[in-house]
Amino acid sequence: FSVLLQHQKESIKKEAVWTISNITAGTKAQIQAVIDHGLIPLVINALASGDFNTQKEAAWSVSNMTVNGTPEQIKYLIDQQAIPAICALLGVRDTQIVQVLLDGLNNMLETSKDNVEDICKVIEDCSGLDKIEELQQHQNKQIYKLAFDIIDKHFSSDDCLENDEDNFNFQITGAEQQITPDGGFNF
Repeated sequence: FSVLLQHQKESIKKEAVWTISNITAGTKAQIQAVIDHGLIPLVINALASGDFNTQKEAAWSVSNMTVNGTPEQIKYLIDQQAIPAICALLGVRDTQIVQVLLDGLNNMLETSKDNVEDICKVIEDCSGLDKIEELQQHQNKQIYKLAFDIIDKHFSSDDCLENDEDNFNFQITGAEQQITPDGGFNF
């Protein structure tokens, strides 16, 4: 099956990833079989670099796995770099896929209670937080609400936000030092 996921014809890859999405919508044992056969890295590669139709199927594969998988299976998905691939697609115009991707991220955050800070950092490092913040302005209410809920629950507390207050170092240099003109302002 890995040969199909790496096929040079994108239409064949898309169909192979679609098949995986149906399997990952199944049982934990079926998801484990996908993992055991080494298919998750190939699905994530399709999510990151396939054509858009293949990426859509890969998004469903990953999201289904976050719904039906065990915490260990979801951790494996995260360890295989699923988050950067998901975050890279958050700006697409297809609202259904954006919702599927947000659901997947939310499920990862919810399932990974002990590692939520690490996951938040990965999301931030790959510009995912910026994209999620932008999605709070989305015209689709479900996407807006999901983006809002992710930020409110996982990025609004000290759990995920770095406290950089002590690291800010504002300096005025050169021409910027003279803020007021010589002699002050005349009104």
